[in-house]
Amino acid sequence: MHDQMTTEQRRVRNLLDDAATRRATDPTGARKTALDARVVARAAGLVGEEAEALYQLASISHQYGQTDDAFALASEAVALSEEMDPSLTLAWSLHLIGVVHYQASNFAAALERCLSALQVYRATDDQINEGKILHTIAAIYQSMGDYDRAITTYESALAINEPVGRRDLDAMVMGNLARIRGRRGEYLPAVSLGRDAVDLAREHAPHLVGGLLADLAEAYVGLADHASAALCFAEARADWEYRSADGADLSPAEQLGVMVSEGRVALRSGQVDEAIASLAAALDLADRTDMREVELEIHDHLATAYKQAGRYGEALEHRERHFALHREIFTDAADLRLRTLQVAHDNQTARNRAEITRLQTTDLIATFAADHADADAYHLEAFERLAALAEFRGGNTTKHTNAVGDLAAEIAHAIGRPPEWCERLRLAARLHDIGKVAIADSVLLKPGPLTMDEFEQVKQHTVLGRRLLSGVSTDLFQLAAEAAWSHHEWWDGTGYPNGLTGASIPLSGRIVAIADVYDSLATRRIYKREWEVAEAVKFVASGSGAQFDPSLVDAFVRVMAARHPGVDASPL
Repeated sequence: MHDQMTTEQRRVRNLLDDAATRRATDPTGARKTALDARVVARAAGLVGEEAEALYQLASISHQYGQTDDAFALASEAVALSEEMDPSLTLAWSLHLIGVVHYQASNFAAALERCLSALQVYRATDDQINEGKILHTIAAIYQSMGDYDRAITTYESALAINEPVGRRDLDAMVMGNLARIRGRRGEYLPAVSLGRDAVDLAREHAPHLVGGLLADLAEAYVGLADHASAALCFAEARADWEYRSADGADLSPAEQLGVMVSEGRVALRSGQVDEAIASLAAALDLADRTDMREVELEIHDHLATAYKQAGRYGEALEHRERHFALHREIFTDAADLRLRTLQVAHDNQTARNRAEITRLQTTDLIATFAADHADADAYHLEAFERLAALAEFRGGNTTKHTNAVGDLAAEIAHAIGRPPEWCERLRLAARLHDIGKVAIADSVLLKPGPLTMDEFEQVKQHTVLGRRLLSGVSTDLFQLAAEAAWSHHEWWDGTGYPNGLTGASIPLSGRIVAIADVYDSLATRRIYKREWEVAEAVKFVASGSGAQFDPSLVDAFVRVMAARHPGVDASPL
């Protein structure tokens, strides 16, 4: 038996090594080999090797742009390997999950997973790739606008890379540090770092040279050294043409980065015609290669350039295209965030079902059944965790969700709804803002006022919440989906997302609207004081007939009078 296991281990190891070797050049073959490795590993009971095969399959799926599959496979790998000693498989699976969250702009979850990956990695014997994980963490901080932490983490990555000789990562890290310094107006250190990054990239990461030179050119422009900037751009184009003639596999992103940077510099220098020419050529390439994020930036710059040139019709056209593309990208990103959350929920559900089976086989099912009496209880805990995440991301606590549920139930009792419906609403109302988990951190956590585009994104949390909750077909979750969708509708029809009026707004949404507004006013937040009870009640009462259902406002006032005898509820 021992010899047989050794043979199977050797076979699986060979398959895994073969898949890893072929992944870059033959991903289709690598996927087939990794699948074979998983089948053999599972048959032989080799849990660690099966987890490694799952991670390889996740990486290949991610390489193909199949983020749903990548997330699900990496989650399976984590579930298998987290019960074992810390391993590279667990570290890289956590890292990949973090990367998927990062690409979905779900920065809080991305940071949590990547920090976990770093902790696991440091518990292994490997030391070569710690800088890679640190680089990802720094990039997340950078996207969150936390430049101080980003700089500190990038510098840690440099220190870690030095003894292990990862000069390719050094070039990337120094380039990102230079970019941050330049964005902060610190042009001298940006130029110094940029030069060092270019020198390293020439020898160790040629594919980075063009982009690094473009960033260096922008730093020179910040110092008003236009001659050096022009030389950088010329060198970047020459490098790209040389490597193209040499048969290198070039990414369109390399050329696009240089073209867009040239357009930005020309625009900053007042050379509007040159900016338009460069940006128009970049837009054509971005459109042909389906690089929408770059295309979005180009439309923004072209709208500004055409406006400066007095060509207002073309400026308006690009502004409108920018807006339409922005909405398209946001919708896709929100869908990705929802899918990753759904996959995570499905994985938890699968683990729960596996636990039920285990308990059935060990005569413990009676205890479990007492705690999970029905399908609602089975799903509610997971969704309440998501709702709590939405509140924490927005700077709140779970007290708000619970308070909204309790007040909504009391209003429902006050209008004579059946007790079982009122208790169902108490639970459903706690999930009213769950859709906010699908809103990008850059919008949800923005400290200043939102732009019109950003407010449109926030408004989508009602639709996204309904989509997330309607996947569970029980009365509780259908009521929760209804309330999440409609609690921002106004009685007079000026609310969102559908502009419903009067009694066409679901009753659950009309009740939760009152409970949500009252508790938001009466709760202290980082950005506002806590309103006095009477003051908050008066505010709600003043919305009767406009924002709120008048009959429900009357019921709300009765509830508050019972809670706080003597409260004055006359409208403000």
